[in-house]
Amino acid sequence: MFTIKTFLRLGPSVAMISLLLVGCASEPPKELLSQAEVAIQNAERNGAAQYEPALLSSARTKLDQAHREVDDDENEKGARLAEEAIAEANLANAKAKAVREANQADEMKKAIEALKQETSR
Repeated sequence: MFTIKTFLRLGPSVAMISLLLVGCASEPPKELLSQAEVAIQNAERNGAAQYEPALLSSARTKLDQAHREVDDDENEKGARLAEEAIAEANLANAKAKAVREANQADEMKKAIEALKQETSR
């Protein structure tokens, strides 16, 4: 039988378990999913599809998986995958920028060399 004494003894434990269970049901990581989409779009704009296609593809795949996990109420997994997609998209973006800038530097060196040859004639 449930008495006041039993309730007072078990009450705090039940309350803590309830709070823990509510805490486990996390909110969908909408902001992270949006950030991942923006990071992938930025990487695409900066030429990652040309210079880092595998990394960009991996970021897209992880974002798709993140959406599926969130749809299945696996919000923590979805958040983790969205964070990985952001990291990979940012890395692809940085690598693509580096390659593009290195190519531009090479072109400038060639142009300077051509000008030097012109002036030395």
